[in-house]
Amino acid sequence: MAPDVAASATGRVNLIGDHIDYAGGTVLPMPIAARTAVCAARAAADGFASEWTGDAGWERYARGVLAELRAAGVRVPPIALAVASDVPVGAGLSSSAALEVAVARAALGCAGVELPARETALLCQRAEHVHAGVPCGIMDQWCVAHAGEGAAGGEAIALDCAALAFRRVALPAALRIEIVDSGVRHALRDGGYAARRTDVEEAARILGVRLLGELPPERAHEVDALPPRIARRARHVVRECARVHAAVSALERVDLDAFGRLLTESHASLRDDFEVSVPELDALVADACARGALGARMTGAGFGGCAVVAWRVA
Repeated sequence: MAPDVAASATGRVNLIGDHIDYAGGTVLPMPIAARTAVCAARAAADGFASEWTGDAGWERYARGVLAELRAAGVRVPPIALAVASDVPVGAGLSSSAALEVAVARAALGCAGVELPARETALLCQRAEHVHAGVPCGIMDQWCVAHAGEGAAGGEAIALDCAALAFRRVALPAALRIEIVDSGVRHALRDGGYAARRTDVEEAARILGVRLLGELPPERAHEVDALPPRIARRARHVVRECARVHAAVSALERVDLDAFGRLLTESHASLRDDFEVSVPELDALVADACARGALGARMTGAGFGGCAVVAWRVA
């Protein structure tokens, strides 16, 4: 069957700001070269073919996007989809968001409808919540949907997840970002991600704010009075929000040493306060720093996946 439409979407790596998107913080992801490609053709009924090497349950993400498009009033005809991807599954590089956005683009093409990147991102996030059972924040879908052509490696996106306002941040020519795979795969539906989000929301409730990322800096000390586990989670969120703003500033003034230190501080926070790192990621970060990296950290939701390493180049 010849395809009627072909579409694709990039993966992403988060430079800094993990587990704060659902708390309303600002995050700093960037698109990567790896992509998910989807070909679509009109068919008698929705069907799926794949070279995907991960969990066959990936279909729930694709079916969820089609269901949400139709629920939103987009007349997507029955379609057959073929999917191929070189975005590693379970590595913290947004394989699910890349699939969702690529499927949305292909389905919209078959329907002859255009949808702004903002609406595509929100619809794909809803599909992941409702149909895949992962209560993710907006960072992944937003970065993937807004990735500019040829932007991989050259710019990041500073996204205020509460206001859904963003700006592009150029990466200095002397900075090289390396992604190192730990080989440990995560499955966000296993419950660790949802449990962390519940803790963060409980901290916001106790402190009387709508989103923990909106806690005023002068109240940051109040997190120490929370119940111990909730305090650790809240401490990560509050300090990580500040680190992201400091990291953007460091990039803009080309202070690579400061940027690297912030990455390493972020990893320690995710390891100790948020407890989402694993020994393999800790070892990668320690090894990179010992070999002269500016800084390194686990990236993504954790429980496995990749580390991101910053290097200075001549």
